[in-house]
Amino acid sequence: MINLENLEKNLGIEFKDKNLLTKALIHRSYLNEASDIEESNERLEFLGDAILQFLSSEFLYQSYKDLGEGDLTNIRSKIVNTISLAEESARFDAGNYILISRGEKETARESSSILANVFEAILGALYLDQGIDVCREYLHKRLFYKVEEVVKSGSLKDPKSLYQEIAQEKYFVTPQYKIITEEGPDHNKTFVSAVFINEKEIARGEGSSKRKAEQEAAQNALKTLNSK
Repeated sequence: MINLENLEKNLGIEFKDKNLLTKALIHRSYLNEASDIEESNERLEFLGDAILQFLSSEFLYQSYKDLGEGDLTNIRSKIVNTISLAEESARFDAGNYILISRGEKETARESSSILANVFEAILGALYLDQGIDVCREYLHKRLFYKVEEVVKSGSLKDPKSLYQEIAQEKYFVTPQYKIITEEGPDHNKTFVSAVFINEKEIARGEGSSKRKAEQEAAQNALKTLNSK
């Protein structure tokens, strides 16, 4: 079993109920290999996502009183998207602690979707373990530090809108998005979307909704522009 003490050191938090933290790390594929485990982290992820949306909205509302709803929404999308959450999971080495099937173990370290889901599941577990105030403090340290950079950069548009503007200016066409795959139960699907320019695939993205998958695909497409 995983060493929760090392993980807690990485997180900077000691859980009262270690079982909650363990559950936050259980990928659904692990249930096929562990007969004594009946529930994955999907319910905790669902809870964590709601807490994340609330606390990030609260933080932005209170911190940026001069910005309108549109700008606040765009800032939030930049800090709570799949790529951003996966980056934070990687900072505390989540890939080495996820309980996942042997066949997907290596994938877990690289999958933005899996890492982002674990970030949300841990947040849900933390809420049940220690309440909303501790979650708020945790996010201030683990995520909200990114907001100032986003605001200073002036790039408040979400990746999909920004890529559309660039593509129309550079290629004189509007990017097209297609869902390549969707997996998982109805309440917790994982979508893979691809963005195309003139029927040429530019990049792909993953997410727990079609919108999130398209946003990540656009974000990855923007990276291809920056690399040229």
